Amino acid sequence: MKTILKFAFILFLVNLIAASILAGTYSLTKSRIQKQESMIQEEALKQVMPETIGDRIEIVKKGGVVKYRKVFKGSCPEPQGYIYIAKKYGYSSVIETMAGIKKDGTITGVRILSQNETPGLGAKIMEIVSTGTLFSSLKEIFKKEKHSWKIISPYFTEQFINRNIKELELSKEGIQAITGATISSRAVLDSIKSQGLKILNNRDE
Repeated sequence: MKTILKFAFILFLVNLIAASILAGTYSLTKSRIQKQESMIQEEALKQVMPETIGDRIEIVKKGGVVKYRKVFKGSCPEPQGYIYIAKKYGYSSVIETMAGIKKDGTITGVRILSQNETPGLGAKIMEIVSTGTLFSSLKEIFKKEKHSWKIISPYFTEQFINRNIKELELSKEGIQAITGATISSRAVLDSIKSQGLKILNNRDE
């Protein structure tokens, strides 16, 4: 009996120490994680809504929580678009996406903020496809005139741009799902469509 109690006490101490280390690590890194998340969101804001549509953002909150953002152009009092974050569980994780839409529902941009889907399958929602070759890359390096740098979007989310949110669907003519990752693809589409329609139907909230 004493032996059992001894091992139980040792196991308790090991778990207590491990929990204390995890708690300490979290408290030390919490501010850095929040700062990194904030930076990712700020960068995404620029990518999902072109300045040609709106250059002024007004945050809409409910109960102290950010619900979405209204986008205005110059001194125009009517919002020209909206930016929001959509979330839905995919195959193995919650996929968090930021999307921008015009006031008529046309999508201006989509950016995956976080996901932990299966590598090689669902994780392809963030994969960037390049048509460049090794030769073309080397040629670009030695060019006297360099092309200006631009952001290349993942091919899956690129499909959403200029489509109306009301007509989003997975199909050959619509948004094509990633091969072998229909669940992840549908999670992104459904969350963007659902949240976007809520905003368009309740613009005064």
